[in-house]
Amino acid sequence: MLRSEQTTDSRLKVDAKLLMVCMLLLAAAAGGLILTRPTHRIAGDFMQREDVGVADDWLLEQLRNPIAEQRARAYLALARIEGPAALDRLVAALRDPAPSVRAQAAFGIGHVLDARGPHGGRSFPAAEQGLVGILHDDDRRAAANAVEALGKIQAGETAPQITQTAAPIVMTMTALIRMGASEQSDFVAEYLESDDQDSRWAAALAVAELELEWSPQIGGRLLKLLRDSNEFVRAAALRAAAAGTPTRELLEAVAGNAQHRDSKVRYEAEQALAALSGAATPRLPAGEPRLRPRSAARAPRALYERDDYQRIARTLGAALRIETNGGDFDVDLDYEHAPLTAEYFRRQAAAGALDGARFATVAPNGYIVADARLGSVRSEINSQPFLRGSLGLLRTGAVSSPGEFFFCLTALPLADSRYVNFGRLASGDKLLDRIAAGTVIRSVRQIR
Repeated sequence: MLRSEQTTDSRLKVDAKLLMVCMLLLAAAAGGLILTRPTHRIAGDFMQREDVGVADDWLLEQLRNPIAEQRARAYLALARIEGPAALDRLVAALRDPAPSVRAQAAFGIGHVLDARGPHGGRSFPAAEQGLVGILHDDDRRAAANAVEALGKIQAGETAPQITQTAAPIVMTMTALIRMGASEQSDFVAEYLESDDQDSRWAAALAVAELELEWSPQIGGRLLKLLRDSNEFVRAAALRAAAAGTPTRELLEAVAGNAQHRDSKVRYEAEQALAALSGAATPRLPAGEPRLRPRSAARAPRALYERDDYQRIARTLGAALRIETNGGDFDVDLDYEHAPLTAEYFRRQAAAGALDGARFATVAPNGYIVADARLGSVRSEINSQPFLRGSLGLLRTGAVSSPGEFFFCLTALPLADSRYVNFGRLASGDKLLDRIAAGTVIRSVRQIR
C-alpha cells in the first residue's frame, strides 16, 4: 500500500513537471509568434481594434502576452476603447511585474477618469489607491504616470504625497495645478529658485494658475525671474506678476520687459502692466484650449478598410506644407503615437478639406485654433508633451473634435494627455507668432 502511494506521488510529480514544461513551451511559442510577426503588423492589429472600437478576444489575449511591451500596448488600447469598463483590469495591471505595463495602466486610468473628460466625476477608490501605491515605484515612468493620473482625477488629498516622488517637476506642478492644490505654495516657491530652467518655468506657471498669494518669499523670487535668461521662464513669471502688489520695484521690472526682443515676453509684460495699473483685471493664463467634455459626439464609424491598417503601420511619417495668407510653414505628422489621426489629417488635406479654413481663436503665448471641415476621429490620447509647435486635435466627448485643430505657441502642460498630439512644426517657427484671428489657410499639400 505504501509503495502504491509512493508510485502515485511520483507520477503526480512527473505530470506536474510535464505540465510546467508544456506551459513554458506554449509561452515560448507565443513569444516566438510575436517575435517572428513583423512589428508593423502587430501595430496594425492594435490600430484596427481601436478604429473599430471593439475589444475582441484577440485584444484581451494580448493582456496575457508574455512580452511586456505587447501587454502594455494592449492596456492602452483597452483604455481607449472601453473607458470605465476597463478600470478593473487597469487597476489590476498596476501590480504587473513589468514596469512598462504599470506605467501604461496608470496612464490609462488617468485617461478614463480625467475630471475634465467625458467620464469625469466618477468615483473609483480602488484606482486612486492603486495609483498611490506606485507613487514610489522603482520605475520613474510608472511613478510619473501615477502623479499625472492623480492630477487628472483631481485627487487633492494626495498632493503632499506627489510632491515626494521622483516624477519630473513639470509633471508634478501640472498635477498640483489640476488639483487646485494652492496649499502647496511652499513646495512651488522652492522651485522658483531651481537651477533647472524647466522647473523654474513650471513653478512660475503654478504661481499664476493657482493664484498663489504673493508672500515675500514668492514675490522676491518672481522678481528675479523677471530677469531670467530663458524667455519662457520670463513669460511665465510675468503672468504671475499680473496678480502681484504694484510696488515701484515690480512695475519697473515688468516695464523693462515690455521692450524685450521676444514677442511672448512683450505680450505678457503688456498684460501685466495693464493689470497692475488697474486698467484690466487679471486673467487666468491660456493654459489649454477649450475642452468640451459633455458634448454628445457620436463615436465615428471605422475610418479605414481592413487592408489599410498594415499600410498605415508601415508609414514612418508624412510632411505637409500649410500655405496661409500670412506665410507658409511645414508640419511633420506623428505616425508613431497617433497613426489613425495622422493618416486622417493627411487624407483630409489631400481632399482639400483644410483649404479655406481660418484660424478662429488666437491666445497669444498660448495656442491658435483653426476651424476646418473635419469629421470625428477616435481619440488617440498619448503621452507626447505639448510643446511650442505641437499640433493637436480638440476633443468632444470621447472622440477628437470635429473640425478643430490647434498649434501650441508655447509649452502647454495642462493640455498633455488631454488632447490628441499628432504632429509638430518642422519649419516656419517665426510665423506662428504672426498668425492672427482670421488668417486663412489657402492650401495644404503633402511634400513628403
